[in-house]
Amino acid sequence: MQVAAPQSVETAPGPSGARSTAFWERLAEVVPGVIYLFNHQTMSNEYVNRSVHDLLGYSAEEIADMGPNMLATAVLEEDQPGVMSYLAALRHLGEGEEASHVYRVRRADGAVRWFRSVDSVFEREADGRVLRHIGIALDVTAQMAIEAELRQVNEDLEERIRARTAELERLNRELGIRMEARTAELQDVKRDLEDLTYVATHDLRVPVNNMGSLTHMLSEAEPLLPPEHVETLGWLRDVSDQASEKLDALICVAQARSGALKAFEEVDLARITDQALVNLHFQITRTRAVVKTRFDVPAVWFVPREMENILQSMIGNAIKYHVPGRRPRIQLLSRRHADHVEISIEDNGTGLDLPRDADKVFGLFKRAHTTPGGAGVSLYAIRRVLERVGGRIDVTSTPGRGSRFSICLPHRPEPS
Repeated sequence: MQVAAPQSVETAPGPSGARSTAFWERLAEVVPGVIYLFNHQTMSNEYVNRSVHDLLGYSAEEIADMGPNMLATAVLEEDQPGVMSYLAALRHLGEGEEASHVYRVRRADGAVRWFRSVDSVFEREADGRVLRHIGIALDVTAQMAIEAELRQVNEDLEERIRARTAELERLNRELGIRMEARTAELQDVKRDLEDLTYVATHDLRVPVNNMGSLTHMLSEAEPLLPPEHVETLGWLRDVSDQASEKLDALICVAQARSGALKAFEEVDLARITDQALVNLHFQITRTRAVVKTRFDVPAVWFVPREMENILQSMIGNAIKYHVPGRRPRIQLLSRRHADHVEISIEDNGTGLDLPRDADKVFGLFKRAHTTPGGAGVSLYAIRRVLERVGGRIDVTSTPGRGSRFSICLPHRPEPS
């Protein structure tokens, strides 16, 4: 076979046709791939450049001798159906269009190499069908090896991701089981705390209050008692006061941090205040405190025991922080506002320096006064309880002249 530019290729203008043919032959030989002209009628290559020997190990003459058997000889058997389909598609290629296909070939020495062919129409028959196409085949074995390696890396990565995902799912399931177990434990603790709060509020508070009332009643008879009994009574009174104070602190903290409040109902402010005053009988008697009430709103929607605790604590604080030598005067008022009911407790006690002690008034275990002693929990607990139902507690005060605490409740708050 003569290796020359196809006769139908228009040669570039020049001094002679021989020089032009030599130019095209030289150009074909320096291209790093197999340039070929394929005839669709004979299903064979009419032209290949000499690079075919370097790439496939066959000479141009050997390729020509193969004729229509070239594809069956050079193309790997499992890739032949794909090549035949590709050639069939080329017969419908439009003008100026290109097509590309990747396949494997077996060299003359038996080595398998990957090639990529890029083709376009060279000549058509009278009816427009493709008669010949021209193309170039490039060895892409190294590129395909890299792509295969990348695919393997991606597959390995995906497998690692799947394994890691499965591990995370397992850990999440274990965490969910642990969280459920921990939640159950916390629910048990919560129930225990609620039981403790109930016991402290009901089962312990009544006997402690009774003990306090008894010691205070006996104190009124001190002038009739022997000195040694007076001393013993003083100890009993101190122990009773300490127990009551510690119990109040325990109740306050437990209620402030416990779960949902008990069922709400209409609370008669006058009746609940009277009960709080009974519990404070000794403090009121000892200090000769005057407590007055004026409830323009006679009832609020709340938990009766909680309201009793709040009012008893607020009145007790007003008595505790009275000015020595000044008779405590305390007034409880209730009034209706557009979006809430206000219960205020006013006193003429020592007052508060709010710019200085604002962060201590409602802080846990914080106290704005150094004397008398206290746990520093009641106002914190009251604020927490009120916040849980959408209420609040505010204070205005003047040092040495007294304080005014305002409890603001929604018209019908709901327990949380």
